[in-house]
Amino acid sequence: MSDCFPQKFTPEKHVPAWQQVRVENLSFLQSALNVVSYIRKSIYKKYSAPTEELKHFAGQRQIFRHLLNQPAPTDSIRLGLVGDIMWLRDGWEGFLDGGVLDYLSAHEAVLGNLESVISSRFKVPSLLPDYFTYNSHPHLIQAFRRPDGRSTFSALSVANNHALDRGEPGARDTLSLLDQLQIPHSGISFSKEERPYVVFEVNGIKVGFYAAAWGLNSFVAPNPNVHMNALPAGIFEPGARIELPEIRNVLANMAADGCEYRVIAVHWGYEFEYYPCPRVMCVAREIVREGADLVLGTHPHVQQPCETLFVNGHESQLPGAIRDIAKTQSTLTADGPPRKAMIAYSMGNLATTMFTFECKVGWILSLRLFRDSSGRIDWKPDASGFVMNVPRLGPTRERRLMMLDDYRRIMGKYRRIPQWEEQYFAFLEEHLLGDPAPPTA
Repeated sequence: MSDCFPQKFTPEKHVPAWQQVRVENLSFLQSALNVVSYIRKSIYKKYSAPTEELKHFAGQRQIFRHLLNQPAPTDSIRLGLVGDIMWLRDGWEGFLDGGVLDYLSAHEAVLGNLESVISSRFKVPSLLPDYFTYNSHPHLIQAFRRPDGRSTFSALSVANNHALDRGEPGARDTLSLLDQLQIPHSGISFSKEERPYVVFEVNGIKVGFYAAAWGLNSFVAPNPNVHMNALPAGIFEPGARIELPEIRNVLANMAADGCEYRVIAVHWGYEFEYYPCPRVMCVAREIVREGADLVLGTHPHVQQPCETLFVNGHESQLPGAIRDIAKTQSTLTADGPPRKAMIAYSMGNLATTMFTFECKVGWILSLRLFRDSSGRIDWKPDASGFVMNVPRLGPTRERRLMMLDDYRRIMGKYRRIPQWEEQYFAFLEEHLLGDPAPPTA
């Protein structure tokens, strides 16, 4: 398999220099010297990928559609996956539309990434449209409530490059708020003796959730009193050996704790790129090989397509043509019984004030979890939803996070939705689902 994608691929030709900028690899000084290219990339994005990768994800969309069309048992549960929950500069009291709450509450469990400090001892920045460091109002998370008053979120990652934007005090306040709201969280702790993952149960299924990140921003100083679950340094470099001892131990401990479905949330990849880097895909495969059932990626701020991997011959259950695609590109050998795993490389943003239109759109990916004939937990994709962050809605000019379908309907009352917006929505559906008219919930 070492001669196959993603281990081997043909590098892209004629990629503009500004699209090649990845500040995740750069020091503060190097980032500053590349700020013009970074801004250009943030505006125009990177839509291209190696030829082998484009072909790979064309096959993956066929696998996704096949699994989407399979029936699920009536007692299956819905698991919702969202992306980055980022700083909002204002409008916290009423930003969350009821349609989004209803949509998320239709899931028995919801997972995502909190990419902002939430601390009342620091001011919420609001003068500029964006900042390098974040602090948010508690309503950013408090607004997400189910009808019975519980939080929408079953678990959140707090491992990301903004985790220490307000130092140790901000980190402590953030975790204190999540504890008050009874939201399990993984990613940072104040003692290496603490268990690095959380366990929660939903309708009889015990789920393990562990979050890690590639690191902090270069201008944010680490704090010896705050431990962040981190991926090993250098594993994304071409040719580097991929060893994941902490993730291996976590997954083994989850299994010993009786977790039947194991989730690894990883803040990784490169901003404003619509396809995952092949090296990131290699790391994802190793995480699945170690025992993960779901890899939930965040950080790129735009949506990347998903990948389904089949472990130990699980692809034999697929029909002929789909089975052939899986055998060509999506099989692994690992310890344990046959199974399949989902890699969701990036959902984009759930809540954000990022200024480009593309970054205001978020993907809510749903999975159905159920027990197969042997009693093991299996899954299938379910209907997807999209959200839109509207900075100023209608005559009241209020910030609103709403379902994309509601945005299109309501905005149509005030103005004609530009053709380029509709073209972008169609691109997203094709890019992620391979179907210009995906099912809706």
